[in-house]
Amino acid sequence: MARLLAIVALASIAGCVTVHKTVLMDRSSTPVPASEVYVFLPEDEIPEDCERVALFDAEGEQDLTSEADMLDKMREEAGKLGANAIQIREVRDAGTGERIVGAVFDTPVERRGNAIALWCPSRAGG
Repeated sequence: MARLLAIVALASIAGCVTVHKTVLMDRSSTPVPASEVYVFLPEDEIPEDCERVALFDAEGEQDLTSEADMLDKMREEAGKLGANAIQIREVRDAGTGERIVGAVFDTPVERRGNAIALWCPSRAGG
């Protein structure tokens, strides 16, 4: 039983997305639920009233995470900082070379993404 719990714990840790943050404006006193953090795509026009709250760099093992996991984690982190939107800059899977090296050396291959957390007064409350 203890071995099974250890395996489950290891699998859940390995499947996590890690987000590294550079905070530009601390709005953490007014957190926003992750479900209310709007996602702008790279080609979307950002409203002029938006202010940058943080820069995010995210990573997670490619075989254990999805793009949705990555976006959800960045929305969660943005909300904790009081941002009500993120603009995805890039989400990319490992290239062929990285995958080959990972297979040969039995090392994890990372999915990576980055985004900008934003506070947009025009999006507040809706």
